Amino acid sequence: RIKQFKDLLIEKDVSAYSTLEKELQKIVFDPRFLLLTSKERKAVFDKYVRDRANQEKEEKAAALKKKKEEFRQLLKEAGVSLKNMISFSEFSSRHAK
Repeated sequence: RIKQFKDLLIEKDVSAYSTLEKELQKIVFDPRFLLLTSKERKAVFDKYVRDRANQEKEEKAAALKKKKEEFRQLLKEAGVSLKNMISFSEFSSRHAK
């Protein structure tokens, strides 16, 4: 029952930074909504929101790390010393061509 309720939350794209009350309009008409008692629904929803928020933070951190690594690779290909780290705007103005 809990897994089905979590699947419902995922399918309806429930925001990680929202409350159950705000998301009710998305999920209340689905039959899986009634599989749990109100206390169980609240507990499962709260856990889902915490887990989803952590997952989104990890995804953002990984994307930022990837972008930084790609920029370092670009600097390396352009022959710019990594010791003299420059910003992307400085790099693009110098190496636009």
